[in-house]
Amino acid sequence: MATTTGERPLRADAQRNHERIVAAAGDAFAEQGLEVSMEEIARRAGVGLATLYRRFASKQELVRAILDARLGELEPTIAAAAAASDPWEGLLAGIRALLDLQARNMACVQVLAQAGELALLKRELSERVFDPLCGLFARAQASGQLRADLEPRELHLLIRMVATTSAHGGHHSNWDRYLTLLADALRTPEPTALPPL
Repeated sequence: MATTTGERPLRADAQRNHERIVAAAGDAFAEQGLEVSMEEIARRAGVGLATLYRRFASKQELVRAILDARLGELEPTIAAAAAASDPWEGLLAGIRALLDLQARNMACVQVLAQAGELALLKRELSERVFDPLCGLFARAQASGQLRADLEPRELHLLIRMVATTSAHGGHHSNWDRYLTLLADALRTPEPTALPPL
């Protein structure tokens, strides 16, 4: 019993070190790319190099931890959106959260691409984010709030269309303007028929 109690502060301290390292690595990668040294990441995190290597043996492990942390930020919002009684409002809330995270972490996405982790990013996004959003998409269609001539598999393309706006002009709020326009088009009561896929 005494041993367990004695270990608790160490576990909490280790968790704090983990979080500081991941945050510092995210900032360092965003500023300097994958070329940043492990020494610089340790310095920014305020930990010794040995502590850094004990937690993360390579930059690749750090990149994966950053990806997991970013998706971990998003998941509670996606879960709340999926549980919303109004599927249309839930869908918009989930899309908004995803676009906001992407806009704030564009440099991180570029680092994932440099590290060859885009396949992992797509898989994780599909399982942890898009699957719940597609469920909302189908519910919104079933409720008559979303035009019926779209396929749930088109959702990622629609989101990508809006996401590209945050890459232009350096103004991260642009995507919200275009999401509003897109939402109006998706909810049009008498939409123009779409050509087949």
